[in-house]
Amino acid sequence: MRSIGWRRSLFTVVLVATAGSLAAAPGCVGDPNDVNFDEPWGDWQVEEVVAACTRSAILAGTPASRRGMIDRAMNWVDNRVQYSQTPQSRWGGYRTDCSGLVSMAWGLPAPGNTTHSFAGGPWDNHRSHRINWSELEPGDALNNPQHHIMLFAGWLDEHRTRFCTIEEYNWGRPASILHHSIYDNARGSQIRNIFQPVRLNGAPPSSGGGTSGGGTSGGGTSRGGTSTSGAQCYSNTLQRWMPPRSCVESRYDRDWYQCVDGVWRLGANAYGACVNTNPLSTARNATCFSSTLGRDMREGTCLQSRLDGDWYQCTDTGWVIERSLPGSNRGVIGACMGLYPLR
Repeated sequence: MRSIGWRRSLFTVVLVATAGSLAAAPGCVGDPNDVNFDEPWGDWQVEEVVAACTRSAILAGTPASRRGMIDRAMNWVDNRVQYSQTPQSRWGGYRTDCSGLVSMAWGLPAPGNTTHSFAGGPWDNHRSHRINWSELEPGDALNNPQHHIMLFAGWLDEHRTRFCTIEEYNWGRPASILHHSIYDNARGSQIRNIFQPVRLNGAPPSSGGGTSGGGTSGGGTSRGGTSTSGAQCYSNTLQRWMPPRSCVESRYDRDWYQCVDGVWRLGANAYGACVNTNPLSTARNATCFSSTLGRDMREGTCLQSRLDGDWYQCTDTGWVIERSLPGSNRGVIGACMGLYPLR
């Protein structure tokens, strides 16, 4: 993984199975008559914005009331706990598979739920409940009852299309921080259509009234502030909490946002005068490594990925999907500085 300076990596997650066998293979739960353990989801075939989903960014954007769930999951990441369907005494008697990780993070009894027994599953044990995508906060989960579950760790952009997760997902792999888009293809369907947001019953709410668009765009998680104008907002563009009515140009989509009552709203000076303004640098000196081309590409480059056939533009936060390409010749940060279709 390359992460020197502003360099961001676009790395390949190698498929263990062929595309055909992956579509037919069992996921996190295999035989529906045997739900005592989960089966591997398989390696994600996604383009990952590695640097955006960092440990520090996730923890900084997690409300204090929910840090316990994220901290417990991060402990498995830090210790590189390997995927296993067998309860592990070293790790509290939990299975170290996808649902075991979420169960452990939530404090459910060992060896843990299976995807079938979380909310939405055929054997729902009523320890969790379904919520809307718009309600997701760090520490909630995304469950595909027939296959896989992942711990939600925060949104990456104000428009709530990209997000971070903490997962156990396949044999030979440790617990990992991953990045996904709601548009990612997962077993023939978009993630947003086959994963159900779920929440632990009795889970603490965020301390500032909820999350706003995520932990890492101009927007972030809210918390109580001292100003009479409302709560502060966490900006991962600036890597710090910002006071109410601050205006920040997001490094993730290059739009301006203003902090209003703990939520990042699109537009500057749209909700009263900005108490401070924070524009991005106009310099384009970042690079992104392309597994498709096997070399670093300069910021602004647009290319078609051999992994999923989608188009991406290199930004100072990594590769960002852009489905208007190649017709528009423009990505999220403007005109393409080079266009590379698949050959």
